[in-house]
Amino acid sequence: MKITIYQITFLIGLFLASCASDKNNDPASPSPSSDARDKFVAYWNVSENSATAGANSHTVNITKSSSISNEIEISNFSGLSVTAKASVNNNILTIPYQQLGSIGFTKGTATLTAATSISFNYTTTIGNNRDSCTAIYTKQ
Repeated sequence: MKITIYQITFLIGLFLASCASDKNNDPASPSPSSDARDKFVAYWNVSENSATAGANSHTVNITKSSSISNEIEISNFSGLSVTAKASVNNNILTIPYQQLGSIGFTKGTATLTAATSISFNYTTTIGNNRDSCTAIYTKQ
Protein backbone atom coordinates (compact mmCIF):
# COMPACT_ATOMS: atom_id res chain seq x y z
CA MET A 1 0.00 0.00 0.00
CA LYS A 2 1.43 3.31 -1.03
CA ILE A 3 1.02 6.39 1.12
CA THR A 4 0.69 9.55 -0.88
CA ILE A 5 1.95 12.99 0.04
CA TYR A 6 -1.66 14.03 0.62
CA GLN A 7 -2.24 11.28 3.15
CA ILE A 8 0.97 12.19 5.02
CA THR A 9 -0.01 15.87 5.09
CA PHE A 10 -3.48 14.95 6.34
CA LEU A 11 -2.07 12.75 9.12
CA ILE A 12 0.43 15.43 10.22
CA GLY A 13 -2.35 18.05 10.26
CA LEU A 14 -4.59 15.74 12.27
CA PHE A 15 -1.78 15.10 14.76
CA LEU A 16 -1.03 18.81 15.19
CA ALA A 17 -4.70 19.71 15.64
CA SER A 18 -5.08 17.11 18.37
CA CYS A 19 -2.18 18.68 20.31
CA ALA A 20 -3.61 22.22 20.32
CA SER A 21 -4.40 23.78 23.68
CA ASP A 22 -8.03 23.80 24.81
CA LYS A 23 -7.55 26.64 27.33
CA ASN A 24 -9.29 29.20 25.11
CA ASN A 25 -12.52 27.24 25.45
CA ASP A 26 -12.15 26.34 29.14
CA PRO A 27 -14.42 28.60 31.26
CA ALA A 28 -12.54 27.54 34.42
CA SER A 29 -9.24 28.78 33.01
CA PRO A 30 -8.32 32.05 34.77
CA SER A 31 -8.01 35.07 32.54
CA PRO A 32 -5.15 37.50 33.09
CA SER A 33 -6.04 40.48 35.25
CA SER A 34 -5.59 44.02 34.07
CA ASP A 35 -6.36 45.50 37.50
CA ALA A 36 -3.05 46.42 39.20
CA ARG A 37 -4.77 46.20 42.61
CA ASP A 38 -5.38 42.44 42.34
CA LYS A 39 -1.84 41.53 43.43
CA PHE A 40 -2.34 43.44 46.71
CA VAL A 41 -5.78 42.08 47.64
CA ALA A 42 -5.28 39.51 50.41
CA TYR A 43 -4.72 39.04 54.11
CA TRP A 44 -1.15 39.94 55.08
CA ASN A 45 0.96 39.19 58.16
CA VAL A 46 2.75 42.37 59.22
CA SER A 47 6.11 42.69 60.94
CA GLU A 48 6.37 46.35 61.87
CA ASN A 49 9.07 48.42 63.54
CA SER A 50 8.23 51.80 65.00
CA ALA A 51 10.84 54.33 66.14
CA THR A 52 8.87 54.98 69.36
CA ALA A 53 6.88 51.77 69.99
CA GLY A 54 9.40 49.17 68.76
CA ALA A 55 8.48 45.87 67.11
CA ASN A 56 4.87 44.94 66.51
CA SER A 57 3.12 42.09 64.65
CA HIS A 58 -0.45 42.05 63.41
CA THR A 59 -2.58 41.12 60.40
CA VAL A 60 -4.15 43.43 57.82
CA ASN A 61 -6.70 42.87 55.09
CA ILE A 62 -6.23 44.72 51.80
CA THR A 63 -9.32 45.19 49.63
CA LYS A 64 -10.13 47.18 46.50
CA SER A 65 -11.84 50.52 46.91
CA SER A 66 -15.39 50.33 45.58
CA SER A 67 -15.34 53.98 44.49
CA ILE A 68 -11.82 54.75 43.17
CA SER A 69 -10.38 52.50 40.44
CA ASN A 70 -6.70 52.73 41.47
CA GLU A 71 -7.17 52.68 45.25
CA ILE A 72 -6.95 49.98 47.90
CA GLU A 73 -8.01 49.99 51.55
CA ILE A 74 -5.79 48.56 54.29
CA SER A 75 -7.85 47.56 57.33
CA ASN A 76 -6.16 47.32 60.76
CA PHE A 77 -3.44 49.63 59.43
CA SER A 78 -0.47 49.79 61.81
CA GLY A 79 -2.41 47.50 64.16
CA LEU A 80 -4.67 50.45 65.07
CA SER A 81 -8.06 48.97 64.05
CA VAL A 82 -8.45 51.73 61.43
CA THR A 83 -8.43 51.75 57.63
CA ALA A 84 -5.85 53.57 55.50
CA LYS A 85 -6.24 54.21 51.80
CA ALA A 86 -3.45 53.91 49.22
CA SER A 87 -3.25 54.51 45.50
CA VAL A 88 -1.73 51.80 43.28
CA ASN A 89 0.68 52.48 40.43
CA ASN A 90 2.07 49.14 39.16
CA ASN A 91 4.02 47.79 42.19
CA ILE A 92 4.07 51.07 44.14
CA LEU A 93 1.57 52.10 46.81
CA THR A 94 1.26 55.73 47.86
CA ILE A 95 -0.46 56.48 51.14
CA PRO A 96 -1.49 60.12 50.86
CA TYR A 97 -1.66 62.24 53.99
CA GLN A 98 -4.90 61.15 55.66
CA GLN A 99 -6.68 60.95 58.95
CA LEU A 100 -6.86 57.54 60.64
CA GLY A 101 -10.29 57.66 62.24
CA SER A 102 -10.05 59.77 65.39
CA ILE A 103 -6.59 58.38 66.26
CA GLY A 104 -4.23 60.49 64.17
CA PHE A 105 -2.70 60.90 60.72
CA THR A 106 -0.45 58.94 58.37
CA LYS A 107 1.34 59.12 55.02
CA GLY A 108 3.93 56.97 53.26
CA THR A 109 4.91 54.65 50.44
CA ALA A 110 5.25 50.94 49.83
CA THR A 111 6.67 48.64 47.17
CA LEU A 112 5.58 45.14 46.19
CA THR A 113 9.04 43.51 46.33
CA ALA A 114 7.84 39.99 45.47
CA ALA A 115 4.48 38.36 44.78
CA THR A 116 4.13 37.71 48.52
CA SER A 117 5.97 40.66 50.09
CA ILE A 118 5.41 44.42 50.46
CA SER A 119 7.91 46.81 52.03
CA PHE A 120 6.35 49.88 53.75
CA ASN A 121 7.79 53.18 55.01
CA TYR A 122 5.38 55.61 56.62
CA THR A 123 4.90 58.09 59.41
CA THR A 124 2.06 58.35 61.87
CA THR A 125 1.17 61.35 63.97
CA ILE A 126 -0.87 60.74 67.09
CA GLY A 127 -1.38 63.84 69.19
CA ASN A 128 1.98 65.63 69.28
CA ASN A 129 3.94 62.41 68.67
CA ARG A 130 5.29 61.77 65.19
CA ASP A 131 6.56 58.25 64.58
CA SER A 132 8.53 56.75 61.67
CA CYS A 133 7.64 53.16 60.85
CA THR A 134 8.87 50.42 58.56
CA ALA A 135 6.89 47.26 57.92
CA ILE A 136 7.15 44.09 55.90
CA TYR A 137 3.85 42.59 54.78
CA THR A 138 3.92 38.87 53.96
CA LYS A 139 0.94 37.38 52.12
CA GLN A 140 -0.90 34.66 54.03
